[in-house]
Amino acid sequence: MAVKRAYGGEDKHARREAILAAAAALFGDGRGDLPTAHAIAQASGLAKGTVYLYFSSKEAIFSALLVNGWGGVVGLVERAFAPSAQADKADPAAAFLAAYVAHLDGHRELLRLDALRPVLEHGLDLASLADFKRTFVDRLVAGGALIDQRLGLCEGSGVKLLTRTHALTCGLWQSLGVELLDDTAKVALAGAFHPDFIDELTEALAEYWRGALMAA
Repeated sequence: MAVKRAYGGEDKHARREAILAAAAALFGDGRGDLPTAHAIAQASGLAKGTVYLYFSSKEAIFSALLVNGWGGVVGLVERAFAPSAQADKADPAAAFLAAYVAHLDGHRELLRLDALRPVLEHGLDLASLADFKRTFVDRLVAGGALIDQRLGLCEGSGVKLLTRTHALTCGLWQSLGVELLDDTAKVALAGAFHPDFIDELTEALAEYWRGALMAA
């Protein structure tokens, strides 16, 4: 069936979102490999050439998904630390960490995708790479500023908390992520000591934030 050209802004936005949704679904169904642009086009009901009108490469598609995914985490920061936040006003840091861990537990595809960040960045042109990094940093800075304001920290402290939280999360995931192993490796690990990722993340983040806030 022929696909109509998207002329209006709403149509273009809808097509872009359809491409991202198809890519996310394909990636979520796989074992961590990036689907091809052809597969994404088929899943979104668009021609491959149409996909390239919106994104320069499949790496650009998944970079956008990565930014959107971590943007959802910034939303958790806003809900926990904004002046109008209602949840757990006495301890917004604890409220954020609980929501953060729960969010990642339900969106492990974000962690799988983040583990491919070097692959994504290598496949981007310089302009797209700069835009990707700038968008990612801007969202971290915005969330960090809310933390500074709510907790009375020195300017820049909040973004450091978030940056190190991200690094700690991704490091633990790559060290402990059983989901990245194939079935043979999982069988080999059966009965062996292998810490649970969520338990380790919860404990490590609580220890890190407690120490960092005491030193602030």
